[in-house]
Amino acid sequence: MQIGSRFTEYGLTGGFFWICQFIFLWRSGQTQTLLGKLSTVQNQIPEHLPIAITSLVSALAIIAVFVTGLLLDLLAGYFRPLEMGVFHKHLVRNRDWLGRLIANHKGYCEADYEEFERQFDRTSPPSASQKRLFAVLKRAWVAGPYERLWSFFTSYIFVESGSLQLSLMVDQYYLWRTGRAVSVSLIILLFETSMLTYFLVVSHRSLHPFLQLFLPGGLSVVSFIITRQIYSRLCFTLFALVYVTQDKAQRGV
Repeated sequence: MQIGSRFTEYGLTGGFFWICQFIFLWRSGQTQTLLGKLSTVQNQIPEHLPIAITSLVSALAIIAVFVTGLLLDLLAGYFRPLEMGVFHKHLVRNRDWLGRLIANHKGYCEADYEEFERQFDRTSPPSASQKRLFAVLKRAWVAGPYERLWSFFTSYIFVESGSLQLSLMVDQYYLWRTGRAVSVSLIILLFETSMLTYFLVVSHRSLHPFLQLFLPGGLSVVSFIITRQIYSRLCFTLFALVYVTQDKAQRGV
């Protein structure tokens, strides 16, 4: 783990999350309420402690940003079913030459490869509700083979290729992690918007049309597009490097 890269990543994603929260408060009309409460708290602080309190609050705010980035990274597993579907499409696309690689390392990855393919190629039940249920269970079941295949491919590149290829892979990898965390922030914002809409409707209060009509659908679409496109780019890079590395090893270069 590169500590500097992790802090940068968590700082960016955590900061993006809190920016989204402030925008949400502003669009929902809660900014004045929040500022009023903060002003009340500030007035209760003794006059001889403002510098110490300010330093403490600043330190806690910085810690909160990084902790938020860490939590977003942990919650990014929400998109794993989507990513597994993208990964399977790339497996199918590269099935012709991947068979040789899997056969050469069948002691480790052949069973996982066959299990992952079998679960995704299985015919779904006819009922729509059963399709959704079985899709969730299926992806949960094949999470182990998926993770082991991913680890095998990256380890193969790491061992067989040079530093230039690794740099390309690492850049795509960090972009993917950051994109997932940003998407999680948008999903949380979607949940907050939906809950606010519900409570305002129940209390017979009006809501800004932007929050009620456009924001929920837009957040959902944008979050899934970001995750899918960035992960697809990562898979293109991963499988391209695996292919080039395998070809290089077979030619003995």
